[in-house]
Amino acid sequence: MVLSLYSLLTLATVSRSIFYKSLFVYAVLYFVMFHVKVMSARDYGFAVDLANTMDWNMTVADFEFNRLLESDGCLMLFDGSIPVGIASCVSFGEIGWFGNFIVKPEYRGRGVGSLLLEYAVNYLRSKGVQTVGLYAYPYLEKYYSKFGFKTVDNAADNGALIVMNNSNVQVNPCSGSSLFKVEQFSAQFDFSVLASFDSAFFGADRSKLLKSLLQEPSNLCYVSFVGEELAGYVLSKDPGGLVEVGSLVCRPDMPDVAFELLRVLFQRLVNRQVVLYLSSNQVVLEAFLLELGFMKSFSLSRMFLGESKIQTGICLAESLERG
Repeated sequence: MVLSLYSLLTLATVSRSIFYKSLFVYAVLYFVMFHVKVMSARDYGFAVDLANTMDWNMTVADFEFNRLLESDGCLMLFDGSIPVGIASCVSFGEIGWFGNFIVKPEYRGRGVGSLLLEYAVNYLRSKGVQTVGLYAYPYLEKYYSKFGFKTVDNAADNGALIVMNNSNVQVNPCSGSSLFKVEQFSAQFDFSVLASFDSAFFGADRSKLLKSLLQEPSNLCYVSFVGEELAGYVLSKDPGGLVEVGSLVCRPDMPDVAFELLRVLFQRLVNRQVVLYLSSNQVVLEAFLLELGFMKSFSLSRMFLGESKIQTGICLAESLERG
């Protein structure tokens, strides 16, 4: 039987329709297989193992702490019942932060990681967040830009982030300058003063983070006053192995305050391994740290979805996953 031209065109149209419908059904089934859930305690082992394939030195305590801050912000990606990825996010009023984002190597390049990123952004939006920040490996800037994130690369916005470490901290005795005093933070200090000082720099209230860090006995916090005015503070987190120093926030016109805060802190950390995160435009602070034996490990790009509200100052980031 000879088919007419009309019949052939009709058959071709139906075939294309079936093809596209099949493709659509396949895509739907594909992404139904992959789904995001909130992390639970039973997921910690997988999360730690996957994170540390990137040498992030994560522990169960890290994920416990992130869940304490934002119970619905620690996320798992599943292929059916198989865990294949993790991410975390935290909200601070109008500013949120995204991090700990990793998918198992065999699942990369298939678009499934976007489910985690989009879920996190939508979750943060539901919490009232207007600006989402993250630190990205430079080769992933193009990936994040597809979702609207923009790289901050000018000095006024603190530039990129340099990861620095010191495997055996040594420091000379403190100078004992009379221009300002450094004291260990204690219950006698007004926490609201510290929180307000930090908020003016970060652009949002991080009280829930600062309070949680200060409640841990192994963590250290020092504050510095010029007269009766708070001029800076520094925090360190000590889970028993690698010590993470940050946040550090100081008035931009007082680098000596930052130096003295760090000297006092480092005297408590002699012979310990320390890591910290320095904005690339902090050249004076960088020189000070290099003199103390710190070395640059690698750099990260600072990216924002929305307007960055972080102010210029002398600073160290609190962490890579919380800004």
